Order: sequence, then C-alpha cells, then structure tokens
Amino acid sequence: MLKSAGVTYVIIGHSEQRTFFHETNETVNKKVKASLKAGLRPIICVGETLAEREAGRTEAVVKDHVEGAYQGLSKEDASRP
Repeated sequence: MLKSAGVTYVIIGHSEQRTFFHETNETVNKKVKASLKAGLRPIICVGETLAEREAGRTEAVVKDHVEGAYQGLSKEDASRP
C-alpha cells in the first residue's frame, strides 16, 4: 500500500515505538525484512535512552540495535540502495 502511494523510504525502530509500543529488535528486524521484500528502503533508528547514556551504555545499546535490525540479512540485502 505504501509503495502504491509513492513511498520509497520507511522509518523503522524509532525511539517512541520502542518506548511506548515496546518494539523490540526482533520486531524491528521483521519490519526491515518486510520493507526490503516490498521494495522499500528502511531507515533504521538506533539510540539509547537517557538512563542508558548516563550509565555509559551508549555503544552497547547502539551495537545491539544495529545487530538486531540486520539479523539474518545477507550483506547484499543490508547494503541494497
């Protein structure tokens, strides 16, 4: 439906989705795969909460988000323009 409306990019994993709707790395990953299958380009949001930043966990959280988003994707799929 998005593609037929002329959409080419989709935002996935925004902090509000993670916080208020309890979106996980697993659901982000499923959305990434679905968007690629539909011919859309995912913009994957990653980032830590204030509490995680203050605890010095920024790098670990961002790494976890990136790895989770790309889990099970080939290098070709992950780098598709």
